Amino acid sequence: MNLLTPMVAAMTKEEVRHLKLYLSRIETSTDRKDERLFDYIRTSGEGYSEDKIHKKLYGAASDKNAFYRLRGRLQDVICQNLAMLHEAKSDKNRVLLYFSVYQIFFDKGNFELAFSYLLKAEKLALKAENLEMLDLIYAHCIKISSELPSMDPDAYILKRGANAERLAKLREMDQILAAMVYRLKLSQAKGRGDENTVKLLDQLTRKYSADRSLDQSKAFQTKIYRAVSNILLQRHSYVELERFMVSIYNKFQKAGWFDRNNHDTRLQMLTFMVNSFSRNGKQQKSLQYAEILGQEIEHFNRLHYQKFVFYYYNARVINYSETAPLKALEALKELEEVMKDKPNAYYEMFIHLNRGILYFKTGRYNDAIRSFVKYYTNDYYKKSDNLFKLRVAMAELMMQVESKDISGVKIRLEQIRKQFKAELAQDDAYAEQRLYEWIRLLQRQELYYKDGKIQAAARQIVKDKTMARTEDAQLLNYQAWVQSKLVLNR
Repeated sequence: MNLLTPMVAAMTKEEVRHLKLYLSRIETSTDRKDERLFDYIRTSGEGYSEDKIHKKLYGAASDKNAFYRLRGRLQDVICQNLAMLHEAKSDKNRVLLYFSVYQIFFDKGNFELAFSYLLKAEKLALKAENLEMLDLIYAHCIKISSELPSMDPDAYILKRGANAERLAKLREMDQILAAMVYRLKLSQAKGRGDENTVKLLDQLTRKYSADRSLDQSKAFQTKIYRAVSNILLQRHSYVELERFMVSIYNKFQKAGWFDRNNHDTRLQMLTFMVNSFSRNGKQQKSLQYAEILGQEIEHFNRLHYQKFVFYYYNARVINYSETAPLKALEALKELEEVMKDKPNAYYEMFIHLNRGILYFKTGRYNDAIRSFVKYYTNDYYKKSDNLFKLRVAMAELMMQVESKDISGVKIRLEQIRKQFKAELAQDDAYAEQRLYEWIRLLQRQELYYKDGKIQAAARQIVKDKTMARTEDAQLLNYQAWVQSKLVLNR
């Protein structure tokens, strides 16, 4: 497997500069083929051709063995440089560095010096609560004691035993959580996750939440946070999720547990809070935490900026779409600018879909339809399940109605009938069924809302409690839209 091209593509500007500096310090009388290969990979992108660069470096007549050796050497050099550049940036990296130095001096027979670096590694592993690394360190402390007559291994045997108990609890929670997340990924529809896994995770969380010995452990509290948030998300318990996230975030903040090493955890917590406030209709509170998220993604030299910047703009778009659609459009435009050099089907889908919805809300119906047409060509849309595609089609049908394009409405009704015949017969599409039939009736009346039959059917839809249950899944609120067509509201 060729790891070199994705490795080079993932490198930051700082990492590239560090590698270039390293290569410039190596004196050589020959052409630097490794640097030429590196530059070609960086500039060619998806147009990378192994045959082309092989021919350029070695000529057409040469076999590829020399090229493969060059590729392997360059890959190793990049690995070494990444390790050197990042070894001092986090405690977990320095633990590995100190353990490597210990191994070097142990192999040399300098056991006193080797043990000193084991102690350094232990200190950092304790600080980072890296229990797996502590287990390895204590194992080597016991091992090296036979080479140091003055050293009593009993203390490290006890430490290893106590650490093993905590590690067993951590691994149990990790395993259940990993299984839970995997099963949730397999479930595309809401509420269709593995209920047995949810119950098991719930029991495990309660068990360890009640363990007072773990109350002041950052590592365990992080696991508890991940487990509980997953349970609440699976159950769609957004009120409880909001309360829990505020509580756990404040606990971490008060304890001073947030730092560079777990900055991604902080950003994830903020994202959960932003989303739960939004789902609970607290748009201003959600926007308040969104701004905190926006400030935090700038910290530590934008350490996790690329991973979380989308969530920041997503929060602004979703919340402003309810309170100030024009501001939401501005936020969407900013997001498009930020993401322009990062082609991604999901980002493009989000932009086209939400722009269409926002144009609808601001009365720009033809622009809304055009945004949806762009969305239909998106790879993410093509891979979506048919029930979601039906909801997209219903939103576009509402846009056609608002644009007063009678022929367009008629054509779209027929397309939906043919394309989504199976989906319209499902219980999950009850709201779509009702809206489809109402618009079909409306089309027969030439989009004349004041017709008695239209008004009577509209009032039934507005009062339909079953339709209201799927409101969260609708791209546009069906009942609110139909209610706007009642004569009394006009």
